[in-house]
Amino acid sequence: MLFVAVGVLVVLVAAIFAGGVLYDNFVRANQVIAQVGPQGITTSQLLDQVRPQVRALDAQAKQIGSGANITSYVDQQKRSMPDQVLNDMIDNRLIKQEADRRGTSVSASDVDDKERQTVATFQASNNPAPTPEPSPAAEAAATPAAATIPGALAAPTTPPTPTAVPTLEKSAYDQALQDLLTRNGLTETEFRTQLEQSLLRDKMQTVIIEAVPQTQEQVHARQIEVEDQDQANTILTQLQGGADFGSLVTQFSLDTTSKANGGDLGWFARGSSGKTKQFDDVVFGLQPGQLSDVFEDTDGWHIVQALERDPARELPADQLTSGRQKAFDDWLSAHRSQDVKLQFSPSDKDWILSRIGLRP
Repeated sequence: MLFVAVGVLVVLVAAIFAGGVLYDNFVRANQVIAQVGPQGITTSQLLDQVRPQVRALDAQAKQIGSGANITSYVDQQKRSMPDQVLNDMIDNRLIKQEADRRGTSVSASDVDDKERQTVATFQASNNPAPTPEPSPAAEAAATPAAATIPGALAAPTTPPTPTAVPTLEKSAYDQALQDLLTRNGLTETEFRTQLEQSLLRDKMQTVIIEAVPQTQEQVHARQIEVEDQDQANTILTQLQGGADFGSLVTQFSLDTTSKANGGDLGWFARGSSGKTKQFDDVVFGLQPGQLSDVFEDTDGWHIVQALERDPARELPADQLTSGRQKAFDDWLSAHRSQDVKLQFSPSDKDWILSRIGLRP
């Protein structure tokens, strides 16, 4: 009976252990932690994406050196990786699903070109070519004296050509690729996957931001900003009586950015003034030359005068760029709220951390 009891106990312990291993390696590994449209992301899929990031971080840390500060920094970065990588995976899934709906894709030749370009750029940055010493003949040819010879003809202008994809010789390319992969702790398959995702994101970003027009309704305005409503009302009364706007700006306005320009805010479209939505609503409700009533927002009390309006003024390059980036970010944010159901718990994160060698 003793032997039977011991045998039963051993079997029971083994069953418990086997059940734990089964749960931890199969049930837990296939648990869905995020639903992106019709597709689920499991803990094991997240782990597969975290591991290359961990190797890349370890490889970079190894190049920097050792020390308590570096070890602490690496540990902190690794602990934040599950959340960061999951966010990237969700974005990539949303982008891929939208690309499929639109029939947009990245070809293998696109990835090949991007790989050659990336490897050549990596090689050039890590092995810069020495600057050749100028020869006397080259120096003489570069002097402006030749251009003063009577009757000399200017050299024909060569039309610009598209920038070619950088290339390397086969032996140099293979070594440079291996150096890049080693430096970043990646396999070539992982490297190409990252390139493909980056290219697809760029393509979809281009498609989505095309909806942002290059011209928008804009207003040229100036303002006086103060802290006190009574003071603002007094200034408005003075303006209505013919007082000089610029003089009052110099005396009273608290907006240091526009004060040096007599309160001039320049041209701006809705959302690009750097002010609140309430401010923009007031300004875009004015006609040229019209003064606003006194109004308050989070910055203070304002009096605004519209100077000019243009229903279709071309946006400055920086505003166009930021507007397009905002359009893409808003698109991602909207689809995140509509199409994503997040189920990533602290215990799921601890499971990931334990698999990359960290104590939860």
